[in-house]
Amino acid sequence: MLLSNQKRLKIRGIIKRIAQDKSISLEERIYVERFAQHNSTISLWLKKANSFRRNGVKNDGGIDNLLQSLGIDGLDKENHYNPNEDDISNWFGGAPDWLKRS
Repeated sequence: MLLSNQKRLKIRGIIKRIAQDKSISLEERIYVERFAQHNSTISLWLKKANSFRRNGVKNDGGIDNLLQSLGIDGLDKENHYNPNEDDISNWFGGAPDWLKRS
């Protein structure tokens, strides 16, 4: 899905406000989510913004900083896969559409 420069700037602005824990409207959240479901780059931006909002920016150079910079959900313990309790297919079931097709 190709984005015009105007749409990209609008999405980046909304995502920046999410990262700073500023308020956004439901319409703005839906707008960003719609693009994130079909575009891996926007999905990554959104994951990083949500991580920054929840955990603050990690600048210590440790593993948390690496996980956050890669947009990996490793900082949230409830998102970790537990092979004794979780079914791998269900665990990946919440993946965005672009990843499920891979």
